[in-house]
Amino acid sequence: MKISVLGSGSSGNCVFLETGRTRVLVDAGFGIRSLRRRCREAGISIEEFDAILVTHGHSDHIAGIPSLLKSSSAVLFMNEGTREEAYKLRGIERQELFCSGQPFSIGDLSVEAFPTPHDAAESVGFKFSAEGISGALATDLGEITPTVLKQLEQCDWLVLESNHDEELLKVGPYPWDLKRRVLGPTGHLSNRALAEFISRDFDGRAAHLFLAHLSRKNNDPELALASANTAVEQRPTTNGYHPLQVHLTYQNNPSIVLDL
Repeated sequence: MKISVLGSGSSGNCVFLETGRTRVLVDAGFGIRSLRRRCREAGISIEEFDAILVTHGHSDHIAGIPSLLKSSSAVLFMNEGTREEAYKLRGIERQELFCSGQPFSIGDLSVEAFPTPHDAAESVGFKFSAEGISGALATDLGEITPTVLKQLEQCDWLVLESNHDEELLKVGPYPWDLKRRVLGPTGHLSNRALAEFISRDFDGRAAHLFLAHLSRKNNDPELALASANTAVEQRPTTNGYHPLQVHLTYQNNPSIVLDL
């Protein structure tokens, strides 16, 4: 299984996932030219992909989908809430609806959507399994609920939000209403909240963690990375599992490509 976060942030989001027989994108917040450039830089190809899965209907996650599907035979997978919220996606012919908690398959890839607390209609994360490897993606969430936490267990890789440093957000340029939204239970996950998950609730199995959706105005990559790594170092040794490696993601460039 190959995984790369092709871009993550308020200007666009897209994750690439490949198995032996299946290639999918999770979200597509930027267009085909940008996507192809990111794939070239990552050394991967998306000339043929099977599906786009949508986490929720905000524009930074869906803006590029209509143009991408014009030149592809891929199928769009979303839930009813996203279909109703994202009117630009309603007219796409090749679409399938999924429901949280009901697993489905795309080729040899098993997928399960799970609800995430965000101010969008039926926002979800995804858990993926294929070839004996499992992983989960959960970005754009105000907190890690028990439902989300359950889906993060027994994974080999994770893509999780580390959106903001709380102090930088409080003194930053956002208006107070927007600050309250980001800090709220349906907003975005902070560096501190993610560190608490790593040190307290992480089951220790995953060997790789991508820090996603970093704010350019309210965070700093080194702060996010240091916060996560400090939490990793403070965890007790977990017998039988590899140490957790933390990877940054970027708004304008792809992350590393994991090949598990």
